[in-house]
Amino acid sequence: MTLKLSGKDFSEKCQEEWRKRLRERQERTRAQGELIPGPDLLKETIRMKLSGLFEGNQMRNFERCGNEMMYQTCRNCGRVEELPYSCSLKWCPRCQWKKTGERVRILRKWSASITQPKHLVLTQRNFPVLTRRKIREHKQHLQKFRRTKVFKDVRGGACSVEITNEGNGWHLHSHWLLDVRWLEMPEVSRTWGSLCGQEFGIVKVKDLRAGDYVHECAKYVCEGNAMAQWPPEQILEFVQAIKGCRFFFQFGELLKQAKRIRAELAQERPEKEPCECGCEDFVFETEAMSVLNQIRKEQQ
Repeated sequence: MTLKLSGKDFSEKCQEEWRKRLRERQERTRAQGELIPGPDLLKETIRMKLSGLFEGNQMRNFERCGNEMMYQTCRNCGRVEELPYSCSLKWCPRCQWKKTGERVRILRKWSASITQPKHLVLTQRNFPVLTRRKIREHKQHLQKFRRTKVFKDVRGGACSVEITNEGNGWHLHSHWLLDVRWLEMPEVSRTWGSLCGQEFGIVKVKDLRAGDYVHECAKYVCEGNAMAQWPPEQILEFVQAIKGCRFFFQFGELLKQAKRIRAELAQERPEKEPCECGCEDFVFETEAMSVLNQIRKEQQ
């Protein structure tokens, strides 16, 4: 005879199972003597500052990131493996490296095939309030800049937008990796400044043939260690303004070759490890789903 639990009993059973798993995880962590890694500490600092200010799916996913587990179950033998949950938000210190890593691999492969790589930085004056409209205007200026005469000899490249705030207002600037022999920097400064409503823009360029600046051209939209130092209201202003915005763009020859480069990188990627039984077919569940399914199995 199978005992069926009432709704209240079922809920209490789920909470009990959840607490049990949490205790086991904490005990494993203490036994291993692990310290909180840098990204986890930064993420927790940001979470505490946003607590009570920011709500919705983004915040819920951010809170779950690194604190909950995903469960990978083999369809053949039933073996279960725990995987940490990732929110994949562009401003999460735990997840930023994944987005940047993909960009770096693409840029490094492309830059190896060009002979005149340049690193260009464009800046504009600081401003007091960060909004989605302000970000959109900045990106429109970048698009117009690409169509000006100063870019006529540029064969292709990529642009990464970065946002900082060091206490004197928001600072939007962009890093460009370009395939071009020469840029007239005085004209670059005047042209960019005109688009931003300034007499001139502060710009700089560096030849990359003697070094590797790929990481600079594929930067995070904001460094986690900088973001964690901001006051709560500033962090909230930032995460609300950047929602749904893109900060990395490819154009010209790089855009044409991007599909081929991604295909080559996919072939170079190590094959996914199968289960010990040899099966490669898995079911993925969140921690909540795993708890519910385990309770249901126990009732049967």
